[in-house]
Amino acid sequence: MRAWLADTGSMTLKLKARSDDFSVRLLRQRPARALADEHAMIGLARASRVIERDVILHCDGRPVVFGHTVIATTSVKTDWPFFSRLGNTPLGANLFFDPLVRRHPIQFARLALNHPLAQRIARALPGQAMPPALYARRSLFRRRRGVMMVTDVFLPALDALMCAEDRSNQDTQ
Repeated sequence: MRAWLADTGSMTLKLKARSDDFSVRLLRQRPARALADEHAMIGLARASRVIERDVILHCDGRPVVFGHTVIATTSVKTDWPFFSRLGNTPLGANLFFDPLVRRHPIQFARLALNHPLAQRIARALPGQAMPPALYARRSLFRRRRGVMMVTDVFLPALDALMCAEDRSNQDTQ
């Protein structure tokens, strides 16, 4: 788990490499208020508006990662022009190939099921069994003066991909 949480590369590329069918399901992209633990991290006052985007990344039809992105409304058009037209396109397809984008260090957390993001996951995946806590990571990306915060929450089905990777690594040794 630690290797996946700490990986600084594109989660999209990592998942595509381990599945035959990768897809993104857009849950929402809309103006909102940043969550309580987000506004200070992206340098905004508590009452500031943001654009948030929630997606679920699927590998071979199984939901493996919940992605949550937050951008200040003032920087969407100037600093992140591709963001408004992403739709079901993965964010990583743009972020990791733009030479103007800089990533800050990754932060890690275990989200209890009462965390707002865990509650969104439960609504998006009704009937999906969840562990008592979900592993998550987030980091800031900067492009010009714009700041984007991206959070990846690892879903239970990701374990199968990680186990398959561990088995293939053992087979090559």
